[in-house]
Amino acid sequence: MSNFAKLGRLFLVALTLLLFSVNLTAGDDLILCNDNNIINSRAIGEIEKIGDELKSKSKVSVYLCVKKSIDGKKIKDFEKGLIPKMKKPYILLTMAVDDQKVDIITSPDTKKLVDIDAVLSPFGGTIIPILTSRKGSDKYSAAMLNGYADITDRVANNLGIKLKSSVGNTNRILINILRVIVYGSFIYFTIMYIRRKYFKKKR
Repeated sequence: MSNFAKLGRLFLVALTLLLFSVNLTAGDDLILCNDNNIINSRAIGEIEKIGDELKSKSKVSVYLCVKKSIDGKKIKDFEKGLIPKMKKPYILLTMAVDDQKVDIITSPDTKKLVDIDAVLSPFGGTIIPILTSRKGSDKYSAAMLNGYADITDRVANNLGIKLKSSVGNTNRILINILRVIVYGSFIYFTIMYIRRKYFKKKR
């Protein structure tokens, strides 16, 4: 067999292996849906970078789905329809804007890797405080990026993995500042309302 024939065969083998590897990874986009680009391209880029790094280091896929509306469905029922599109082990962060719903589901093998209640807490979480304290469409991008980063950080910490793309402590400081402003304002206006009612009664 000539050298050219050997090179030709090697090329075909390499091409076949390349196409096979592409097929293995195809169809595993971590962004399952983003209606009308609710989450802006900059946030999507950061989310994909964080998610890809976590997946490469842990095999855990953290998916995101943002819908304008789920037409009054229960969010759990909507999420069930997305399960066939995901590869185990997975975590899914879902938001339905018009329905004002946010949720997280996991496969059985990732359940212990993330504290769902902590991420979704209106007091100590990284999503709800942003949604309730900011105005405009950018709050959805900020909330999903922060929530996604929080989820991936928790998974990485539980597995002893360091993520170069992690948002880190700076992000948490900003969240805490927002939280103080929101709930501080709520307490202030509640006190002022009670005082006014009290003084009106005295008069």
